Amino acid sequence: MGLIVTKQRLKKQTDFLKFRALYGNPVVRKAVAYALERDKGGKMRLERILDDIASGDGRRRKAGLRDRIVRKMVDMVMKGIGIEDEEQARFYASHPNIRRTVINALLGAHTFGIKFPFIFYAPLMIVWNITWRCNLRCRHCYEDAGPLREKGLCWDELSTEEKLAFVDEVAENYIPALSFSGGEPLICPDFWKVVERARERGLYISMNTNGTLITPEVARRLKELDLAYVAVSLDAPVPEVHDRFRGVPGAWERAVQGIRNCVEAGLTTVISFTINATNLRYLKDMMRLTEELGAFRLMVYNIIPVGRAGFELDLTPEQREKALKEMYDYLAEGGSLCTTAPQLGRFCKMGERPDLVPLAHLGTGKAKELGIIADIVGGCGIARAYMAVQPNGDITPCVYMPEVVLGNVKRDRLIDIWHNHPFLKELRDRSTYWGNCGTCDYKEVCGGCRARAFHYFGDAKGPDPGCILNRKFYYEVAEKVGAPTGGRAQEPAAEAAS
Repeated sequence: MGLIVTKQRLKKQTDFLKFRALYGNPVVRKAVAYALERDKGGKMRLERILDDIASGDGRRRKAGLRDRIVRKMVDMVMKGIGIEDEEQARFYASHPNIRRTVINALLGAHTFGIKFPFIFYAPLMIVWNITWRCNLRCRHCYEDAGPLREKGLCWDELSTEEKLAFVDEVAENYIPALSFSGGEPLICPDFWKVVERARERGLYISMNTNGTLITPEVARRLKELDLAYVAVSLDAPVPEVHDRFRGVPGAWERAVQGIRNCVEAGLTTVISFTINATNLRYLKDMMRLTEELGAFRLMVYNIIPVGRAGFELDLTPEQREKALKEMYDYLAEGGSLCTTAPQLGRFCKMGERPDLVPLAHLGTGKAKELGIIADIVGGCGIARAYMAVQPNGDITPCVYMPEVVLGNVKRDRLIDIWHNHPFLKELRDRSTYWGNCGTCDYKEVCGGCRARAFHYFGDAKGPDPGCILNRKFYYEVAEKVGAPTGGRAQEPAAEAAS
C-alpha cells in the first residue's frame, strides 16, 4: 500500500469534487447518457471517443458539444487513476484495462450517481477461487480446500467450457481485473488454458498461490502470460512456524524458492502474510524478509474465522492496533505494504503523519495502471468495487463469505447480481451499519471488514471486531466464540511445546 502526500491528496479530492459538480449539470448527464448508448454495431459512443484518444484524434475540431463534454469527463477519470498528460492518455486509451476502468467509472456514475465512496458499475476486481484442490493442509484455509476438505462437501467445479465463458463475461462487463486463487490455482487441470483466455481478453491478471509448485519453468510461463503480479503465501520467517501453520513439512523452503523463481523471472512478486495469534511477533521480520528476497511488496491479510480458521487464531483489537502502527511506521519509512485491514485508512488519518494516506489494496502490482485513490475506493470494497466467485460458480460478496451465495455464473449474469441483489444494495449505505462502524468519522475511508462482522455477529452490517473503536463489541462476544480475550497471544514456541 503506497503513500501520497497531502498536496497530492487534496488535488485528487478536488478532482473528485469537480467530477461530481460537473456531473451534477443536467446537460452533462445527458451527454454522458448519449455517450453510453450503443450504435447499430453494438459499440458504445464512449468507446469510439476512446478510440479517437488512442489515435491522437481525441480533440477533433469537428467534435460535437456532447463529445467534447464526455471527453472532459474521461480526462477527469483518467487523472483519477494517475494518467496526467496527452501522451499517456493516447497509450492507455488503447489499453484494455484502462478502457474498462474508464467505462466502468462513467457507467457507475450514470447508474448509481456520484457517491463517496464510489460505487462502480461492475466490480473492479473479481477474486476467483478457481479450484478446491490443494497440496497443503493450511490451518486457516477459508475455502476448506485440499486433502482436509470434508468428503461430504461438493467438488463440483466448473467445466473448462464454463470457465472460459466466465472469463468472457468478465471481460464483456467492463471488469478490469481477475485474480486467480483457490485452493492452489496451479493444481487446477485447465488453469493455463483459462489464464491464456484471460490474457487474450486483455484482463489484468494476478494469482494467489502457496508457491510450492513454482519452478523456474512455471515462473517463466507466468511471466510470458503477462501476469500483473504473483502473490506467494509465507506466514513466518521461520520454516517450522510456517510449515506447522500450512500442515506440510518443507512447505517454507519450497515457498521461498518459488518466490526466488518469480523474482528471477522478472515477475512482480508479492509476499502474502496472514497475521494471526501464532505469528504476530514476526510482522517486522516479514517486512525485512520481503526486502531481502527482492519481492515487490508485503501483503498483510486479516485472519477471518471461516472455513478451517478458528476464532482462537484471531488478534485482540489491541494487538491489531499495535500491528497497524508497525505497518504505518513501515510505510512512513518508505516501505511497500498492503493490508486487507481497512482500518489502516483510519489509522493513517489519526496518525502522527497526516501528510501520509494509504492507497487502496487494488493498487497492488502495477499501481499506475490500475490504482484507485483511497478517497474513491474507500476501504472495504465489498458491494462497491469487489466480488468473488467460487470453484462451482457460486457468486459471493467476498472470498471470506462463501456461505452467502448471491447466485451462480452458470445461471445468473454477474452484472444483474451486482446491480440488483438486496444483500449488496444494503451494504452500500454505511450509515446503516451498527456499532461504531455506522457512525465512525472514518467510515468513508474504512467501512470495517464486512466479513469479520458477519462471522462474529451474524450480520454483515455489524461492527468490525478487529477495530480498536469497536473493542466493546469484540469483548462482548469473544469468550462465547472462543476468540482471545486479552493478554499476550500464545507464541508459536509455546504452542509447539504444548
